[in-house]
Amino acid sequence: MFEPSIKKIESILFESARAMNIPTLHDDLGVLIFEATLYRYSKEEVYKQKALELFNTLITVFGDREMGSGFLEGFEGIFYTIQYLKRCKIIEDETSLDELEDYLLKSLQIDFKTNNFDPLHGSIGKLHYYINSETQPSEKVNDLIDQFLTSLYEHKKETEQGIYWYDENEETKGLINLGLAHGLPGILAFLIRLKELKFKHEYLDVLIEGILKSLFNFKNNIARISNFPDYYSVDINQRNLNSRLGWCYGDLGVTNTLLYATKVLQREDLKEKTYKLLRTIIPRRIGNSGLDHFEDYSFLDTGFCHGLSGIAFTLQKINNKIDSPIIKKRIDFWKKELLNNLDTQLKIEGEIYLPWYRQDKEQTYTMDKASILNGLCGTGLVLLSFQYDRYDWSDFFLLY
Repeated sequence: MFEPSIKKIESILFESARAMNIPTLHDDLGVLIFEATLYRYSKEEVYKQKALELFNTLITVFGDREMGSGFLEGFEGIFYTIQYLKRCKIIEDETSLDELEDYLLKSLQIDFKTNNFDPLHGSIGKLHYYINSETQPSEKVNDLIDQFLTSLYEHKKETEQGIYWYDENEETKGLINLGLAHGLPGILAFLIRLKELKFKHEYLDVLIEGILKSLFNFKNNIARISNFPDYYSVDINQRNLNSRLGWCYGDLGVTNTLLYATKVLQREDLKEKTYKLLRTIIPRRIGNSGLDHFEDYSFLDTGFCHGLSGIAFTLQKINNKIDSPIIKKRIDFWKKELLNNLDTQLKIEGEIYLPWYRQDKEQTYTMDKASILNGLCGTGLVLLSFQYDRYDWSDFFLLY
């Protein structure tokens, strides 16, 4: 069912990353993860060789590429990628990172001082390398986690509504981000992961309980399309009421995180609240999903961030925890929509322009063809999961 689309995507992705012009997780390193995952799931040697070709090119050119800082779009993504290659048995060790680690540690120190916890750009994403490591000394890892949690605690805002942090982006400064990609649910997911891995810290439980309290206080009080807005303002008690159905923002990511917390914390009260949220998510349709419609090409967004693949995959991660026949039917619906729209998309040659409402007077925007968030790479990883019924590549997207 998914194999023809996987093969088409694979050939496009491999050629796009072959020169490793943009060696970041968002772009060419994401393709390397895709090829490694395809080998790990399929056991077909050809994909191991392709992953090795990309890896060898990466090692050759990495020092010559101009790289910024950041987990998804900076040089730090190489640590997670190479660790993942070892996990997939593409390479045997992580020694190629030895000379770079000082830069990662310096980057983390800056993040701790400025409280840049952002899962995609700041410390949370970068710390995945350490909490997943089989070779790093436990004392070093524990120290980094201690620094992270202390920074998080010291920079928190706390009221009777709970614990939270203000967004630092210029357009949303002073608001509380409720998206999995950058906000409270993402922090909570990572803290629950630390709890599951048996990390100990005096502030860990305090932060978890404070965020849980905030999430339920910030949700919409009146039944609307979505339970959670994208942002919340404490000062004026205002919500931008509805969020799209997707991975980055909205009810899906929050609900998966709450189910994960229910499992790790063994909280029946939390389970009941989360199931109540689920009952409002299941009936959502394309018409109220907030999906981008590429009207000039007659297809809906298939990307991972806020497209069809992210919806289908996050629902699957949810259902892996609860095994609901009703949710399974909805997943089947979203899978079919994904394949149908992807088929239309893959037939289009040349650049695909974003819908008119995503354009502005200063610049013309086109679709990312291969990127992991909005392009074929994230969509391809989702198809691999559905093809092989394996869902264990997604921890850096905070879908535990």
